[in-house]
Amino acid sequence: MRAAGTLNEPMLLLRPETTNGTDGSVTRSYQQVAMVWGQVEASTGSEATTAGRISSSYPLTITLRRRTDVAEGWRLEQDGQSLRVKAILPNSEQDAFMQILCEQEEGDDGGT
Repeated sequence: MRAAGTLNEPMLLLRPETTNGTDGSVTRSYQQVAMVWGQVEASTGSEATTAGRISSSYPLTITLRRRTDVAEGWRLEQDGQSLRVKAILPNSEQDAFMQILCEQEEGDDGGT
């Protein structure tokens, strides 16, 4: 069982929002949901060639107190880094904690 004291990294939890403009344009932004405390664990990185470019991926596993509202596509921001939620690992409803797989975002498609 994980102790709450190991959740020592403050981070912002953000959900995506899409706004339709009067001119037909679509704007994507992120709205702050909560400030949460988590534990960040780095996994080994990988590289791939996509469309003639080398791209790298550094997945992270974030442990948070259990929440029911987090979904894929959400964002966590920590120390100026923007992390995209890629997957929520399955857990028991009795678990006090949840694990989220994230990747660091390279571009910026909206912000707080």
